[in-house]
Amino acid sequence: MRNIKNGDRIIAWVFEGKFKEGTEPLTDENWALQVIGLKHPKGKVLVAHRHQPMPRTTERLMEMLMIITGRVRVTIYDQQTPLEVIELTAGQGVMLVDGGIGIEVIEDAQMLEFKNGPFLEDKIVI
Repeated sequence: MRNIKNGDRIIAWVFEGKFKEGTEPLTDENWALQVIGLKHPKGKVLVAHRHQPMPRTTERLMEMLMIITGRVRVTIYDQQTPLEVIELTAGQGVMLVDGGIGIEVIEDAQMLEFKNGPFLEDKIVI
């Protein structure tokens, strides 16, 4: 995992598809979108659970793009300014913490996008 920054501000978090053994929180506990890494051996049983409904207030939308198959080229933006271009393949992903994203599909790809809701029409085209 690595951060893409502009000064001290984290703009994006790149997930390179590598896990440590066990259950490991990967993102800052104060972020609106939480990512946990899970790597356990055959036979491990994780405790069944659910989460109690609680009011949660967020001001910033965060989104994560996970590549399931294929290859994509992603441009990370801070406001209107491109910061970095990265290529991602199956098992890798990028999470936008405080920035924008452009995606070019290089090889046929299946991807999942996760973001905190509820959905609001707030997209600003770069």
